[in-house]
Amino acid sequence: MVTFTALFAALVGSLIGSFGNVVVYRLPRGESIVFPGSRCPNCGRHLGVLDLVPVLSYLALGGRCRTCKAPISPRYPLVELLMAVLFAALALRFPPLEHGAAVLPLLAVIAMLVMAALIDIERYILPDALTLPALGIALAGSFLWRDAADLPGPAQALIGALVGAGILVLINRIGALVLRRLADTAERLWPISLDQVNLAAVAGAAGGLMAGLVAGAVSVVVNLVTRTTVRLPEQLAYGLWAVALVLSTTSFTVGTVDAISGSVMAAGAFALLGALYWWLADGMGTKKAEAQADAATTTTSTDARPKGDSRPSGAGTAEVAADDEPVAMGFGDVKLAAVLGAFLGWERLLVGIFLAVTLGAIGGIVGRIAGGTRMIPFGPYLLLGALCALFFGGAIIDWYLGLLGAA
Repeated sequence: MVTFTALFAALVGSLIGSFGNVVVYRLPRGESIVFPGSRCPNCGRHLGVLDLVPVLSYLALGGRCRTCKAPISPRYPLVELLMAVLFAALALRFPPLEHGAAVLPLLAVIAMLVMAALIDIERYILPDALTLPALGIALAGSFLWRDAADLPGPAQALIGALVGAGILVLINRIGALVLRRLADTAERLWPISLDQVNLAAVAGAAGGLMAGLVAGAVSVVVNLVTRTTVRLPEQLAYGLWAVALVLSTTSFTVGTVDAISGSVMAAGAFALLGALYWWLADGMGTKKAEAQADAATTTTSTDARPKGDSRPSGAGTAEVAADDEPVAMGFGDVKLAAVLGAFLGWERLLVGIFLAVTLGAIGGIVGRIAGGTRMIPFGPYLLLGALCALFFGGAIIDWYLGLLGAA
């Protein structure tokens, strides 16, 4: 039964991989991933069932379109094979006969993250349409994982998500501040933005998690009431953050562990809240813009903003010069790290991040030695490190703790 389950999982994985190829190609181009059906990108011929058998169709057709004989990218069978191997490995690692339905959300999350990583390699973006729903599935799936060995329950999944987002968003903000030579960011977003991340990090470092959450929430309320962006310059914010962490080693504030964890998790919470808000706002804004474009064919308006929109001009949409600022860590990686933390838990997440940094450094060195000029983004390395932590994280943690004990 174990062998049969693994083979069945591999078959399902190959089919998901075939669909994943469609997602990887169409999603960044803004095309529907459902309609029209699969077709040759060269001649446009609709592909039949025999053309879509994972891996086997590619081999039978000799890697060429049946009609126009244009070459088919080997990426297609490789993605199908990769997904098949991952699904089989996950079915062996978390046998459905033992863990029941717990493995299903894990398979869905891994499949979505593989698609996101492939898009990241090609387009240098991690689509919110994949990462944020994956985070929701992982958090919901944690209610099934609570009795599964090596998978986090709901509380641990939430902590892992906040820690993952918090670590990377602080790297994002502090790294960018250093790259700007301590100049304040030009980004201005209303009513919620990275300003709340900064404030939550400072308050969390001074008073723990609850203080950070309260400070970020108060900042959002103040923005809504004043109808403008009230903020601390980033130089001041992270100067106070450093002071708070130093004071945590004394008896004047919370302890160092509470200061670090409170700062990281509070920052992660508002990074994710902001990401969700702007994903939904951008989606509604796109639909509103399309509706306005349709209306413009019959009417003309002198006001660019929709009627009834009482926000300050540019509020919620202005991102002044932010696109030109140096970036230490992409914000897509922040959301990806949250998903990874949700199915790893915070301890294995730290292992995964360490492995991702190590693998990324090795990949960068090998690429330079080989004379490559194309940069591989950090997202795929994060996913690879997380998969290693998922399968081997427990053994790595035990080995490390053994070294500490021996020392």
